Formats: sequence, C-alpha cells, structure tokens
Amino acid sequence: MITTILNNVIVEQETIKQYDAKEQKKITKKQQLNVLLTAVVNSGMLDYTYNWIESLKRTNQDDRFLVFAIDQGVVDGLTKKGYGRQVTMIPNDWFHVPLASDFALWKSSDYRPITHAKTLVVERLLYLDITVWFTDVDIVFLSPHIRETILTQMAQRPNTDVAFSQEVDYRTVNSGFYMIKPTIVTKQFMGRVIQAQDATEVLTQQKVMNSVLKSMFPRDLLHSPYRLLDMMLFPNGNYYFRMNLPLKLGIQPLMVHANYLVGDKKKETLIKAGLWYDSQ
Repeated sequence: MITTILNNVIVEQETIKQYDAKEQKKITKKQQLNVLLTAVVNSGMLDYTYNWIESLKRTNQDDRFLVFAIDQGVVDGLTKKGYGRQVTMIPNDWFHVPLASDFALWKSSDYRPITHAKTLVVERLLYLDITVWFTDVDIVFLSPHIRETILTQMAQRPNTDVAFSQEVDYRTVNSGFYMIKPTIVTKQFMGRVIQAQDATEVLTQQKVMNSVLKSMFPRDLLHSPYRLLDMMLFPNGNYYFRMNLPLKLGIQPLMVHANYLVGDKKKETLIKAGLWYDSQ
C-alpha cells in the first residue's frame, strides 16, 4: 500500500518567508511538500466518486489521486473504470469500529463511523510525512488551479499548517475539504480528534473537529495554525445551491460541495446544476 500511496503523491516546492532573529533579516527558503489528493469512500458513494473523478479529469487533475476504499466494492468498481492504481483498501486494523458499505444518510447510525474513518486515514498519512489534501466525493472540481491556490494562501501566512473550507461563515470549518501539513501541531490535533471521536456515540466527525479546534487554538485566526478558505471560491451547498451567492456576485468558484443536501436530493441537485458528469 505504501508504494501505491507514494506513486500518487504530487511533489510541490513551497517558498517560505521567515525572519531570522540572529541575522536580523528576512530570509526565504524552499521546502518540498509531498501532497496527496485523497478521499475515503464506501460502495454507497461510488457514483459520486465516479463523478468526482470526472471533474478531476475535466480540470486536468486526474493524474495523481488516491481513493481509500472502505470495502471491496470500491476497489472493484474503480479498477473496472481503469483506476486500479488510484485505489487501495484500508487495512482492517486501521478501523476502530465496523463500517457499512451502503450509502449512509447524514446523521444516520452508519454515518458517524464512516466519517470517523476519514480522520484515521488522514492521521496515518501525516505520519508518512505527506501533506494531505482531503476531499469528500460529493465535491465537484471546477478549476485546475485549486491546489496552487490553497498552497499559495497557506504560504502567505507563516506557520499555517491547515487550510479548511467553511461550514458556517467564519464560525465552523467543514471537515470534507481541507489541506493539512504533517507537523507536530497537526499530528497532535488529529490525535485529539480521534480520541474525542472514540469517546462519543453521538457527535459527528465535523462537530468533534470544530470542538477540538476551539479548545486547542486561539480564536484569533491571525495567530492560529489554520486558515479558512474563501466561501465564494470554495462554497458549500448552502452558499452555492440554495443562496446562489457566488454566481449572483459574478464569482466563478473553484469547486462546489454538494453538502446541505440529503439522500437523492444531492444527485438531483447536481444534475439540475449541470454538475453531474458521470453517465453510468
């Protein structure tokens, strides 16, 4: 599995500006980032996974990504589509509880364990010194410049380890789309998220993640190790489908997240918006 992961890593050069107290001057240095675009999927989300991959293809980003499969049906389905090198089974010993393979409705009994598994995968990747670009598969990529935009925004502010999309305007983050670097801080953060997830049978991964963020880091976003992505460029389902804000303001989003939509409404809304690309 390690070989599969490394074969799909995107190598980036990051430019960092720092102040050298000893030399009393600003210095610029470059460091290598091993970025992995990844998703965690069960068979119930295969149709959305195909659509997500098609959006990657249309934006010239389908060369390197990796899907972590919760069940064998995902491996079989993606292999049949020609993406056998971009899918790997999650080892059973990574899971903390058994997971369902069917489509899980939001807040159903099967939903929380599946979202929990996403955090477990991200933590493992961080310890492989990988910058994890995590995305849910009910997201549609609309621009080839998403990765460079996120990396640029992270580099603009020193000591930024994570960039999150937003759930509620500048109040809560969305755990379905973010980029996180492998640092001591982020490993501690993910470790606490997993501990909190293991301790609850009620809270979703997203609520747990927001709770841990608030407890670990200052409320002042200028001094915290994470930053928030612009909701016009990275809109959630409420902003894009219900309020139609980006288009009303003449802004072309880089991606669209079809959250805030439950069950069949998710696919129906994507089709109506012309964002359902997979024909099978």
